[in-house]
Amino acid sequence: MKPREKEKIFLTQSYFKYPLPDEMLKELSEELKDINRYPSGGEYAKLRQVLAEYVEVKMENILPTNGSDEVIEIVTRAYKGEILIPVPTFSQYEASADRSGLTKVLVNCLHNREYNINYSAEQLKKASLVWICNPNNPTGTRIPREKIVYILQRAKGMVVVDECNYEYLGETVVDLIDKYENLIISRSFSKNFGLAGLRLGFAISNPQNIKKLAAFGQYFRVNRMAEKAAAKVLKYLDYYQEVWGKMKKVRDKFVWQINELGFSAYDSKANFVLVEFKNKKEIEKVWKYLKEKGIYTLAGWENEFSGLDDQFIRFTIGEEWEMDKVVEVLFDYVKKN
Repeated sequence: MKPREKEKIFLTQSYFKYPLPDEMLKELSEELKDINRYPSGGEYAKLRQVLAEYVEVKMENILPTNGSDEVIEIVTRAYKGEILIPVPTFSQYEASADRSGLTKVLVNCLHNREYNINYSAEQLKKASLVWICNPNNPTGTRIPREKIVYILQRAKGMVVVDECNYEYLGETVVDLIDKYENLIISRSFSKNFGLAGLRLGFAISNPQNIKKLAAFGQYFRVNRMAEKAAAKVLKYLDYYQEVWGKMKKVRDKFVWQINELGFSAYDSKANFVLVEFKNKKEIEKVWKYLKEKGIYTLAGWENEFSGLDDQFIRFTIGEEWEMDKVVEVLFDYVKKN
């Protein structure tokens, strides 16, 4: 038996599952000698410039944050009122609204295995804040650009497009921030660049919105290591692009294999795949069987999601050997059942 076959496989949180460049880690470790010093704080000028160059906007359009979760939190606090949330989706939109005691409207967007944001004109008129996750978490669905524009044109409140999986999708609405004053975009270095533990995210919008959001954040909202990491990581963009390409191939192969086994895998544009099962009884058996074989996944009942029914499991896409092992275990499950 190969050593890898004995390893536990964690496909729960959708973090970067591939090795980080050794040279990059070495460069970053050299910053440890200065962790007794505070980060830049406040303006974060150098970090904002690095992020602005990557996104191809001006630094005035950038607000660095403590992960994209902080973008969610400060946006919710800044634009209080009625929050419009398309479900199923990432749970922090709802959780943040709850923390602020705000009214939330959860709109079911999953019908007959198709995820389609179907906000009504009335809902868009009333909401102070409208959420769009692109690609959606947990379905991995791409939200068409024309749908986002449609919502921007009709929403009276702020529209936030969560693009934390942008590098996998390869599509953005950053070019619309000057055209639509009610547009804010959220990005992250967690899922795509492997910095989940350092917590680095950022908001992109027009300067007026950025100033307003900054007033709701802490002065030292990004730690020193995360601040220094952005420039170092982006030096290795070629490496990351190669890995993203590998991940997409592994993901698409996994979707095909899961469907061949008789289950229902959603077509995904992110680094995870949602699989639908017949009912709660079947998913409980499958989830338990995977766990017994050392494979840990996120079931629909986990608090990672808002509005996801019990008959789903989300699989983070890991390295090819990990996903092959999942398919092997599920094939064994099908034979026994």
